Amino acid sequence: MNSSYGPAIVISVALHALLIAVMTFGWEAKSHRELKPMPKFVEAKLVQLESKSNKPKAPPKVDLREKRRQQELERQRRAEAEKKRKAAAERKKRQDAEKKRKAEEARKKREAEEKARKEKERLEQERKSAFEDALEDEEFLQEASDDSAAVMSVAQAIRQRIVQVWSRPPSARNGMVVEVEINFVPTGRVVASTITKGSGNAAVDRSVLTAVKKVEVFPEVEKVAREEPSLFERQIRTTKLIFRVEGLRQ
Repeated sequence: MNSSYGPAIVISVALHALLIAVMTFGWEAKSHRELKPMPKFVEAKLVQLESKSNKPKAPPKVDLREKRRQQELERQRRAEAEKKRKAAAERKKRQDAEKKRKAEEARKKREAEEKARKEKERLEQERKSAFEDALEDEEFLQEASDDSAAVMSVAQAIRQRIVQVWSRPPSARNGMVVEVEINFVPTGRVVASTITKGSGNAAVDRSVLTAVKKVEVFPEVEKVAREEPSLFERQIRTTKLIFRVEGLRQ
């Protein structure tokens, strides 16, 4: 049996050897040929389209601890921002209050200084006025004293002249008093005489007016009007005299 397969095995081996030789020879011959460029190929990728589905996607899982941590951080951030805002507002409030206080102090200081200055000026003016008034008063008193003496002297002279010609009526009684107002002109002449306070006895009142008319001209008045016209105008032009009934035997 083995002798019947012997020739077949030999032939088979020989054919395989021949095939290998032919293939080797052909490969070497082909390698000596000019190499042609390789054609470009388009690379194709398989894109797998996801099929659309009406089925809702499942929500992503949330890490609750991370969420709470983020919320706490946000709360702290807001609290810190609010704290800074309040601190800034309080600082600005204090600054504004300080500015207002300083402005008020400055205003009060200016007012106090102005008040002190005006008070000083007022006191100075009062002292000056008081001094001037004192001088004027002294001069006035001196003038008044001189004028009063002159007026009294003239009035006494007028009264004496009238008393010298006064004829008392029988109805006159001691103690009766008559006040007469006499108007003069600068020449010393009487232009009017009036009873300003009667004695209660008409005859006595008329007797005084009659005595004034009898004198008529008073040289003392003319002298004052000529030498001191202002004094005449102030106190002599219109003179009031009082006549009292005295020395009568009852």
